[in-house]
Amino acid sequence: MNRKSSATEAQELEQKALAIGKWANLFMAFAGIAASWASNSNALLVDGLFSGVNFLSALVAARIGQNVGRPATASRPWGQDYDETLFVTFRSLVLIGILTFAAFVSGSKIFNFATGGVVTPLIFGPIAIYSAIIVLICVALAIIYRRAYVKSGRRSSILNTESRAAIIDGALSIGAGAALLSIPFLDGTALEPYLPIGDAVVALLLVGIVIWQPLATFRRTLSELAGVSAPRKTVLLVTRAARKLAKADGFVFHRASVLNAGRYHFAAVYLDPARPVDAAEVDAFEEKLNACLADILGPTRTEIIVTARKNSPPPERR
Repeated sequence: MNRKSSATEAQELEQKALAIGKWANLFMAFAGIAASWASNSNALLVDGLFSGVNFLSALVAARIGQNVGRPATASRPWGQDYDETLFVTFRSLVLIGILTFAAFVSGSKIFNFATGGVVTPLIFGPIAIYSAIIVLICVALAIIYRRAYVKSGRRSSILNTESRAAIIDGALSIGAGAALLSIPFLDGTALEPYLPIGDAVVALLLVGIVIWQPLATFRRTLSELAGVSAPRKTVLLVTRAARKLAKADGFVFHRASVLNAGRYHFAAVYLDPARPVDAAEVDAFEEKLNACLADILGPTRTEIIVTARKNSPPPERR
C-alpha cells in the first residue's frame, strides 16, 4: 500500500473512532451532570464536566484531523499541521480550567461546613448506577481509540490524547464511585463527623490526581508552538539520513534543524552543493530525503536550504 492510501486509511480510522467517542462522551456528560444533581455529589459533577470537554474536543478534533496533512497554500505556507498542536494546547487549558472550577466548588463546600453551614447529604443510589455504566463506556472508548491509534501507525496526537482522556475519565469514575460508596461504612468511626464533606474531599483528591496530565500536555504542546527544537534523538536521525544522502549526491551537509507539530515533523536541512547545480537537482534531493524521513519519523515536511555557512544561521539584520 502506498503512502497516500495509507494516509487516507489512517484518517478514516481516526474519524470513525472520534465519531464513536463524540456521542459516547455527550451521553456521559449529561449522565454525569444528571447524576450529580440527583445525588448531590460534586465528584460526579467533575466527572460529567470532564466528559463534556471530551465531547466538545471530539467535534473540533474531527475537523482538524481532516485538515492535517493537506498541502500548503498561499495563506498557510506551512500547511495546517500546527492546528493539531493548537487544538491539544487549547483542550489542555480547558481541562485545567474545569478542574480548577471543580476544586473551587469543593473547597467552598468544605468552607461552608467548617463555618457551621448546612451541607446537603448524598443520595447513593444514582452514584452506584452511574459509576458502573460510565466505567464500562470509558473502557470501551479507550480500547477503540488505542486500536485506531495503533492501526493508523501511532502518528495521531489526537487519538493518543483522546485514548488517555478516556482512561482518565474511567479512573475518575472508578475512584469517585468507590470512594463515595464507601462513605456510609465510616459511620461509627473517628471520621463520622466529617462524612458530610466526604464527597468534596473525594472531588479534591480526584482533581489533584488528574490535573497533572493536562498540565504536562500543555507544557509539551506549548514547546511545540514556541518552535523549540525536537528531541535530540529525532534531530540525530534526521542528521544521519541527510548526511548519508548528501554524500551520495555529492553535496556538503552542514546541519539540520527539526521541529515537531503534532503528528508532523518539519526538517530544514542546510547544504552546500560545492559545485554548479540546477534547481531540479535540489528538488530531487528533497524528494528523496522527504521519503526517507517519512519512513523514519512518519509524516515530514522538508526544506532544503542551500548555503555556504557551516555552523550557524545568518546574523540578524538591524
